[in-house]
Amino acid sequence: MLENFLYSVNTVVPIFLVVVLGWCLKNFKVLDASFFAGADKFVFNFALPAMLFLDLAATDSIPEFDVKFISFCCAAIIGSFILFCLIVPIFCKSNPIRGAFIQGAYRSNFAILGSSIVINMFGDGAVQSIAIILPFVVILFNVLAVIDLSIFAPADKQLSGSKLLKTIVLNIIKNPLIISLVLGIGVMLLPFDLPIIAEKSITYISDSTMALALMSLGANIEAKSVKDRLVYSISASLVKTMLLPIIVVTVAILLGFRDVQLGIILMIFASPTAVSSYIMAKNMGSDHDLASQILLFSTVICLGTLFLGIFLIKSFGFI
Repeated sequence: MLENFLYSVNTVVPIFLVVVLGWCLKNFKVLDASFFAGADKFVFNFALPAMLFLDLAATDSIPEFDVKFISFCCAAIIGSFILFCLIVPIFCKSNPIRGAFIQGAYRSNFAILGSSIVINMFGDGAVQSIAIILPFVVILFNVLAVIDLSIFAPADKQLSGSKLLKTIVLNIIKNPLIISLVLGIGVMLLPFDLPIIAEKSITYISDSTMALALMSLGANIEAKSVKDRLVYSISASLVKTMLLPIIVVTVAILLGFRDVQLGIILMIFASPTAVSSYIMAKNMGSDHDLASQILLFSTVICLGTLFLGIFLIKSFGFI
C-alpha cells in the first residue's frame, strides 16, 4: 500500500510543482504574460512537435498500431462529446455557455500534462504508445471543438456548412503536432538515420518541452468573474475530472486494457481541460470567461483525482 502511495505521489506531484512554479513566476512578476504567451507558441509550434518527431524518427521499427486501443479511445471521445451535446443544452440556455461547457467537459490537456504523467508512470518506454494515439486524440479534440463552438456560437459567429468543413480541414492540415508526426513516420521509414547535427539540434528543442509547457499552464490559470459562472464551471470541472474518467476507465478495464494503455486512457479522460480551449472559446465567440474558470477548477481538482486514479489502478494491479 505504501509503495503504491509513493508511486502515485512521485508521478503526480512533480508535474504540479512545475505548474505551480509557472503560476508563481507570473503572479510574483518574475516573468510577465508576454513571456508565457511566447512560450505557448514556441511549445505548440516547435518544442512539442520536435519531441514527437524525434520519438518516431529515432525508432528502429514501425510501431504496432493496436486497432482495439485506438478505436476505443476515439469512440470514447466521440461518444462523450455527443452525449454532452445532447444533455448540456437542457441545463444551459445560452449558446456561448453551452459551447464552453461542452468543450471544457470533454477536451483534455493530454498532449502536454497527460503525456507528461504517463511518461512519469512508465518511463520512456511509453513514448511510442503516446505517439501512436496522440494524432488521433489531437485531431478529434480540435475537430470536435470547432464543431461544438460553431453549433453553439452566437448568431453572428455561426459558420455555414462549407465554411465549417473548410475550417476543420485547415485545422488538421496546419496543426504542427500532426505535421510533426507525419514527418516523423516518414523519416522512420528511411533506410538511414538522422544526421547527428540534426538529431542533437532537435533534441535540444525537444528537451525544453515539458518545463516550458507546464510552467505556461500554471501561468495561464486565472480567476475571472468566478461568482457569476460558479455552478457551470464547477459542474463542468467535476464531469471532466471525475465522472467521465470513472466511466471510461471502468469500461476500459472490463475490456481488458492494462498497463501503459490503461494509463494513457486514464490521462486522456482525467487530465484537466486543455489550455487551448480558452483560446478557441475566445476566438469563436464562446464564453471565454467560463472556459477560463473550467481550466482553473479542473486543474486544481485533478491534483487530487489524478493521484487517486493512479493509486487505485496501481493498487488493484491494473498497471
